[in-house]
Amino acid sequence: MVNELVTNSNTYDDLLSNVNFYVMPSINPDGYSYTFTDDRMWRKTRSHTDSPFGCKGADPNRNWDFHWNEIGASSNPCSETYAGSGPFSEVEMRVVRDEIIRLGSKIKVYLTFHSYSQLWMYPWGYTSALPDDWKDLDNLAQDAVSALTAVHGTQYEIGSSTNTIYAAAGGSDDWAKGVGGVKYAYTVELRDQGYYGFLLPPSKIIPSGEETFEALKVVANFVKNTYSK
Repeated sequence: MVNELVTNSNTYDDLLSNVNFYVMPSINPDGYSYTFTDDRMWRKTRSHTDSPFGCKGADPNRNWDFHWNEIGASSNPCSETYAGSGPFSEVEMRVVRDEIIRLGSKIKVYLTFHSYSQLWMYPWGYTSALPDDWKDLDNLAQDAVSALTAVHGTQYEIGSSTNTIYAAAGGSDDWAKGVGGVKYAYTVELRDQGYYGFLLPPSKIIPSGEETFEALKVVANFVKNTYSK
């Protein structure tokens, strides 16, 4: 998606002239690097913990200071869903938090891309209750997913995190909306629905990018039409 915007910028001049895109390609670089050297399925950060077994890292998407560690997270440093020693114990999450705070009201939409399950989710992740403005979030999600599905026929489920997949407190989208003040906050779980899971073959990656880019354009055009002066 970044490549498309950059290399074909003339095509998207209207969007790029009216909407700012802030991109963090990987918000867990140490953990990502570790997947190439030691554990292909590693998901956590690589920080030191007080584990007597030498377990490292915290789940980046359980570490945010909004209903932290209330549900769907673990206090065990050896768990894959370890929430950390405290909210924002992980430097990686503090970096993202500080950037959201720095940009403040400039941010109209927060999108965090994960895998897998083909879900377009919005808050809340800590409760089955919905935000007061959930219909606004749902409407934009429906439009984005319609554009996504039109490319390759890929089906996505839409809804709040708790009601769509499971309850998990301390997520970045919940914090972005609940604390950061970003009205439209989404977690997008990309392909597939479990046949390949986290081991999506290379042949599926570009098509996934193509369809997701169409959804991104819908969101960006919404921002342009709603907020651009």
